[in-house]
Amino acid sequence: MKPTTDLILRLEKVTKTYRTKGGRFGQAGSRVVALNRISLDVRRGEIFGLVGESGSGKTTAGRLVVRLEEADAGEIFVAGTRVPELKGRRLKQFRRKVQMVFQDPYQSLNPQRSIFDTVSEPLVIHRMGNGAQRREAVAQALKSVGLSPPEDFFLRYPHQLSGGQRQRVAMARAMVLGPEFVVADEPTSMLDASISAQIFNILLHMRDKLGVTLLFITHSLAAARYLCDRIAVIYRGNLMEVGEAGEVIERPRHPYTQALLDALPRFGQCGAVRRYNTLLGAERPASQGVGCAFYSRCGVAQRLLCSTQAPSLRELAPGHRVACHYAEGPEAGTATTEACFYAT
Repeated sequence: MKPTTDLILRLEKVTKTYRTKGGRFGQAGSRVVALNRISLDVRRGEIFGLVGESGSGKTTAGRLVVRLEEADAGEIFVAGTRVPELKGRRLKQFRRKVQMVFQDPYQSLNPQRSIFDTVSEPLVIHRMGNGAQRREAVAQALKSVGLSPPEDFFLRYPHQLSGGQRQRVAMARAMVLGPEFVVADEPTSMLDASISAQIFNILLHMRDKLGVTLLFITHSLAAARYLCDRIAVIYRGNLMEVGEAGEVIERPRHPYTQALLDALPRFGQCGAVRRYNTLLGAERPASQGVGCAFYSRCGVAQRLLCSTQAPSLRELAPGHRVACHYAEGPEAGTATTEACFYAT
């Protein structure tokens, strides 16, 4: 299924902050900005990747979209509906259309419920079908995620499954209602490479055969390149770069995107390897809430400008937006090459 121009998700200047626990003697906790006025749109029929390191705000964005948390400011629209306004029956209908696959299958599955009870629970909550119809729906959901024959898994419990099988069950539970939009929050972060590839293929099947639009949250640009049509790079709650997946990864313009590419492992490669070297070895001091969010770690930054003025997210090429003062300068997009050899 090819992406369309029809938007299924739109975020407009969404902000979310948390406050840490206070210390002794009544000290107030510090304020942590998880998302800082981010604006995004996701087209129907695409896999949109949200990429960043741990603590960048990726999961927070996903939880806001599925209404597990409330934004402090900004607007969130899913299929034209303003999400914060949903209550009662409308919220329940929204839950049928929008689902989430969580990062940790060990915690997202109830150890006291069988696989059949786990996957059929959404059908029971939404009063869909009779007993025979629910049994058939659960069987189809398990089969669609590669758990075959599905009847062999009905009476098992999570502790009797491998990590990859648990994540497949979590995906089946999300898909059993036939949703239009799914947030996949690092679904392979706890799995090895071979199982991760299988999960990726299931996500592609969900998009291509079932027509599901996905927001794929990940820390890996390699995974985003394999799966996603478009990606957004986020750092400490701020959008750094947004564009077509191939364009962003082949021609990265933001120093943080370049640093993420430098961090990718390159085992067994020969020949020249591009390295951008945009990440400082030690952070420089920076004023909180002033200037570029990446200033303290950026090897390209200039103090007088980057430490005092936050860059806007501007379009440098069709569909390719970057929040960097020097994205068009001589330093942007340049890289050194290093020879890489097989270990002997």
